[in-house]
Amino acid sequence: MAGSATKPPILLDKGIAVWRESVRGARPRVSMARGPFVLPGVTLHEAGRAPEGPVDLLVVDGRIAGIHAPGTIDGAVRVIEALRGHVVTTALTDMHIHMPPDNILRLTPLFMLLNLRFGVVRARDAGDPDGSSTPAALSLVQSGALPGPQIHYAYAFVGDGRARWGNTIAMTHPDEAEAIVARLQFAGASWIKAYENLDAPRIAALCRAAEAAGMQVMGHVPTQLRLEDARLPDAQHGFGIPDPASLRRDHILNRNIDWQTVDRARIEQVIEGCLAHGLAMTPTLVTTHGLLRMADWEQQRRAPDTRLLPGFYTDIVWHPDYGLPVYRGITPEDFDRTRDAFARKIEVVGAAAKAGVDLRLGTDTQQPFIIPGIALHDEMRAFEAAGVAREQVWRMAGPEAARKLGVEDAGRIAVGQRADLIVSQRSPFTPDWSPDMIKATICGGACLLASDLDSAIRVELRRFENRFSRHLVRWLARFSLKKAARDFVG
Repeated sequence: MAGSATKPPILLDKGIAVWRESVRGARPRVSMARGPFVLPGVTLHEAGRAPEGPVDLLVVDGRIAGIHAPGTIDGAVRVIEALRGHVVTTALTDMHIHMPPDNILRLTPLFMLLNLRFGVVRARDAGDPDGSSTPAALSLVQSGALPGPQIHYAYAFVGDGRARWGNTIAMTHPDEAEAIVARLQFAGASWIKAYENLDAPRIAALCRAAEAAGMQVMGHVPTQLRLEDARLPDAQHGFGIPDPASLRRDHILNRNIDWQTVDRARIEQVIEGCLAHGLAMTPTLVTTHGLLRMADWEQQRRAPDTRLLPGFYTDIVWHPDYGLPVYRGITPEDFDRTRDAFARKIEVVGAAAKAGVDLRLGTDTQQPFIIPGIALHDEMRAFEAAGVAREQVWRMAGPEAARKLGVEDAGRIAVGQRADLIVSQRSPFTPDWSPDMIKATICGGACLLASDLDSAIRVELRRFENRFSRHLVRWLARFSLKKAARDFVG
């Protein structure tokens, strides 16, 4: 293990099977109906299909058990009257998240609740910096405290050179791939996160070992490689699209904003490479938009979505001068580059989608102004701005994303499918729909009303509102950032 950890992170140390035995049952953190229950008189509207209804939708044992004419279900079944006459569609998957560390701040329940509040029922965790955040999220689900989101995870980062995160497995030679994959499989990971400073032979070795183990590979295209040369099966953030020689320095900020040479010819090269080698991309457009919000930090810190997280995020962690080390002191000229890069990334997504490249929607939560749950809807709107039709975006974030995580029995509103659903005031495919119109999320057959989720979220936020706790958490945030700045690797 690389980094400063004094012992291996728990899932690498104990393994997923032994760790699961240590998880105890817990009381639910939010009111929920687990079934059998009926959504009465609802309209079913899947992406790409005509609306169907009104119908009574029956949920039993976590699955859709029946779709009936209104009022024809016999027996003592709970009818959720608060949702009568609403519109039901498929729930969503975020393909790139990072959960918060499991420390004294105890932010994991808030992040999970926010995802559920906005219809995100499963997620791919793209790396756990200190090894504590993934177990904390998994335990909330396994203990019964929350029904989801279901977490599919990479856990550790696989890289070389000086590690940015303590939970990093060093890979110096392709021959180490099988042992690394076996170790991550022992930890319960279903994905391998290829990270910084690898070369093409090591990436290829990881891909071969992962495929043999029934796992998949995602990650950062290393700075020195182009996307089509690295051949990562799922490349994150658009890294590797700008030619390496065009980057002003090897730094995360520059890899995000130095896109000035990405012209139509380069976009066509990337698309050709993706199609030729079966490569997917998870562009996380919202991360670039979040950087742009930092340019207007004073106003953006008061935006409605930022109130869904404790104030220390906007006031300290995302502060443009002394917040996250990687984003400190961005100049006006670099914000201009960010605007240009965002426009070029939108063009890439539009062209790639039109050409049939496998695109995935993820948010990279905890980056500046990326709010769990609602950020996925921001990413979906960015895809729409790139010219992808709304119903196609919903398919990409719903049934297609579920299948890419190996979940084959979700993403349809049909008898026998998992009951993973969003219930809204009106169809999400109407022009004036917004995430605020979500009135319930059904996750694994558990129905959570938006009003109950809002109450549970307020309970979590109140922990940070009294004078003592506000002082303590802000001191802790500043202390953590000071340490991060000391250990930071660009």
